[in-house]
Amino acid sequence: MKKLSVTIYCLLFTIYCLYAGTDPSAFLKTGVGARALGLGGAFASVSDDATAIYWNPAGLARVNRYAIMAMGQSLGNTKWESLKDITPRYQFTGVTIPVTPYKIVGSNNNVLGLGWISCNLNNIPHTSVDELGRITRDTFENAENAYFVSYACSFFRGADKILAGITVKYITQTFSNISLAEATGYDIDFGTIYTWDGVNFGLVVQRGVTLNWANGHSDHGPFAVKFGISNKFKLSESFLLLGSMDFVQRHNQPLFGCFGTELEYKTKTSRTAFGIDGLYLRGGLNDLAVENRFGYQTEINNNINLTLGAGIKLSTWWHQLQFDYAFGFRRLGNENRFSMGIYF
Repeated sequence: MKKLSVTIYCLLFTIYCLYAGTDPSAFLKTGVGARALGLGGAFASVSDDATAIYWNPAGLARVNRYAIMAMGQSLGNTKWESLKDITPRYQFTGVTIPVTPYKIVGSNNNVLGLGWISCNLNNIPHTSVDELGRITRDTFENAENAYFVSYACSFFRGADKILAGITVKYITQTFSNISLAEATGYDIDFGTIYTWDGVNFGLVVQRGVTLNWANGHSDHGPFAVKFGISNKFKLSESFLLLGSMDFVQRHNQPLFGCFGTELEYKTKTSRTAFGIDGLYLRGGLNDLAVENRFGYQTEINNNINLTLGAGIKLSTWWHQLQFDYAFGFRRLGNENRFSMGIYF
């Protein structure tokens, strides 16, 4: 059974690489959760918190408790003089709800996930010419939102298990002060995670965003697949080291790789009114082009996205808190991401 499952994963990944311009709703590629972003986005097989609705819905089955997570991001724009007046905002909120009483036959943990991503750009310059040939200069706002509904469950118990999940997204985009510049769309993700002797394999298939504009035009995003592998190594009684990598293949794009590592200091505390469960340091490399199929590998890798992060996990008698921070080196300016999670 173990060999068969691993063989199927490898076969699927190979097939998708063979099949897998402008991507509508590009804000959905930014990522959510400071922990995942601190790992360079290598989270398809690690997925184990409320951000699983974004990275791999199968990971929701690992949470199996009520949780709320929120993230805010400071986007870098002050580095470029012409962008200083543009005000970017990017937020994420996710919720997990165990639904074991309504579980699928043969499954164990059943979890519902709900999420929202909001991305707004204000004060974007807009120049137009009216019917009399007069030039009008104004600004507009680009408002993009994505609403997530996810469901996940696990099969088999013990060290070796299979998780499966699905996410459905409803997407909206509006350009203010521009006629017919509004759209709605959708996307669907399917994900699985297989754990074998402590090694995690993750597979996510994304249909690709479809956006339908008010003027009758439609945009279609590329079909994509993510394959991830991760493992946690015990360095001592208190220190654990997580290593993770994802490979992302989108149709008509080169194969990308994401790589991350996390050093965890696991404290030994008894259950009290307040305690520290763990401290974390992270580093990652995001969107490295690992092939030159379309001839622009060098250009892409000249702008490698490096990430660093840190986190702390706290506990009380009745809930657990997690605070994470991630720093990203970007060409348009450095990015700061903060996220907080509460588990009940």
